[in-house]
Order: sequence, then C-alpha cells, then structure tokens
Amino acid sequence: MNKYFSKPEFKDKKIFIGISFSSISSNESAVAVLDENLKIILLDKLYTMHDIEHFLKNFQGIKNSAIAVSMAKNEVMINSRWKYLSRIYHPVNLNSNLKNRDGWANRFSKKGVDLFKSLKNEGYFLFRFDIHNSKNAFGCNSAFLDRTPADCKALQSGLKYKLHFDNLPNNMLPVSELEAILGAYTIYSYVNDVDNKKCQKLFQFHDIDVIGFSQGLVIC
Repeated sequence: MNKYFSKPEFKDKKIFIGISFSSISSNESAVAVLDENLKIILLDKLYTMHDIEHFLKNFQGIKNSAIAVSMAKNEVMINSRWKYLSRIYHPVNLNSNLKNRDGWANRFSKKGVDLFKSLKNEGYFLFRFDIHNSKNAFGCNSAFLDRTPADCKALQSGLKYKLHFDNLPNNMLPVSELEAILGAYTIYSYVNDVDNKKCQKLFQFHDIDVIGFSQGLVIC
C-alpha cells in the first residue's frame, strides 16, 4: 500500500476508528480501531446508541483519532428485488419520475444523526461513509445478500487478501466487525490521501460530511 502524507488538518491523527452502525436494533453495531500502520488495535460489538456514545467519549486516544460511521439503511424504503440490485448504481432519490412521498425512496435513515452532530460540534473528527461504496472501491463487493454467511466470507477474504489485513483470524468474524474495519480503512484513506484523488467528500448528510470513493475507482 502507498503511504501518503497526511492532510495538514489531520497531521495529529494517528488512530482510525470505523463504526458499523446498524439501522435496526436486532443487528448489532461494531467498532474497529486501527493504528497508523493499519494494525488492528481493537474489535468490539456495540449494541445500543448509548454504547457508541460511551465508547467514543471514553476512548483514551480520541484526540488523535479520526472517525467514520457507516450510513444507516432506511428500513422504511419499499423492499423489492430491483431496488436491492440497483442500490449501488441507481440513486432512486434522484429520479424525478418517482414521487418520494413520506421519504420512502430515501436510502439512508436519520437514526443517530443528533448524536453524531453533537459529537462533531464538540470537536470530534467524525465523518460518515457508505459501506457499499467502500466495498466497490476495494473490490469486496459481491452478488450475495447483505450480512449472509456468503457475504461475510467474501468481505473477510477481500479485507485479508486485497487490503492486506494479514492479522485477521482464519475463523469467520461477525460481519458488523468486518464492516467496521472497512470504515476504519476508509477514514485512513481519506486522512492520508493528501490530494483527494482517491477518497474524498461526496456529499453532506444532515451537516456531516460523507466520505467515499469515486465511482469506477478500484483500490487494491
């Protein structure tokens, strides 16, 4: 992997935190912490909003950390096969022919927005990221249903062999922890890509920058 010089405003950021944020209470969230050499410092599950807040406010190295929290999926969006298959390349909410009544076509949920805005206003270097965007850029995307054993295996293999996370165990990790590692790698890429050629700000979601990778860009 290439080593880039950090952006000036991130020069003291040596720890990279990824949080896989679940959109429903039945699925756990998770956190992954990487150091500047991409070594995994911590992997853990987080079950509630309070757990996420408690972790971030009590993490010892938070002043030297950059954080990426995944976008929660909007569970109200009508569940149909064509929307699932087109989620990566077809932004439904930009199609003016489809009336977005009651926000049914919004892909992302507002869950957790107030907490994350509050943390950012307190000075946390906090960003959001889209898991599917990162999977595509790192070549970890697959045709498997989200969070199935096959999807989990494909993601872990991609992290281990394409992104060179050699210290991943041979046994299968929970998919939430794998997605958290992906988030930590995404914020690492953003901080260290000084020219914003690979990882950049894509848009804002409720006043928080969403970072990600340009379509068609594959990072291996």
